Amino acid sequence: MRVRIRFEKTGIMRYVGHLDLMRFFQKAVKRSELPIRYSEGFNPHQIMSFASPLGVGLTSVGEYMDIDLKQEVDAETALKTLNDNMVEGLNITSFKYLPDDAEKCMSAVTAASYIVTYKDSKDDACYIDNIIDLKKKFFDEASSINIVKKTKKGERELDLKPLIYKFNISIEEGVPVYELLLSSGSTDNIKPELLIKAFHEFLGLPQFDDLSLDIKRIDMFTGEPDSLISLGDIGDEH
Repeated sequence: MRVRIRFEKTGIMRYVGHLDLMRFFQKAVKRSELPIRYSEGFNPHQIMSFASPLGVGLTSVGEYMDIDLKQEVDAETALKTLNDNMVEGLNITSFKYLPDDAEKCMSAVTAASYIVTYKDSKDDACYIDNIIDLKKKFFDEASSINIVKKTKKGERELDLKPLIYKFNISIEEGVPVYELLLSSGSTDNIKPELLIKAFHEFLGLPQFDDLSLDIKRIDMFTGEPDSLISLGDIGDEH
């Protein structure tokens, strides 16, 4: 039986890469004595998969991991036991059994939501009084948002507009806060930095270092843009 685990990655853990995170969870699951299934063959490993990896330096309150168990265990007890084996910056928030036909979280992701702001309140964007009106011209009123995206295979032209499902800005203590819902997954994975850079270019601002942004992933979704379902809403606790 397959279980979907939702967890938060915050604080100092933002600097831990995906491979190290995966190794940590393998050890934590083993210490928790969960009856996890192992693959067959000469080099057995825990059957465990993660949804879209989080970039180093980003935080999240909506990360997901699927594991296969040999037998059912009490969800509430398992959640507590796992949290007892977590470190500061990692917190398990949900433990749900998946239906047999549920798609693995790794391949199910089609969108992700983010909250993005600036670490420095003196960033150039913080001095643009009409930034919300300019955002309407950049996104709401635009028929396309054409950029050049760098990939492992080189560069390609891309229209961001149909891959941005939500783009809102609010002002908190003089600092712009972006609420984003973007295409994610293996086909068109749009990072928040890519969108903010395109917006800065539209505003006529100089290019910035990615480290100047504070990016928090809120959740991941599956389905079509007009009918998205949170990965955390699939399954039940039995």
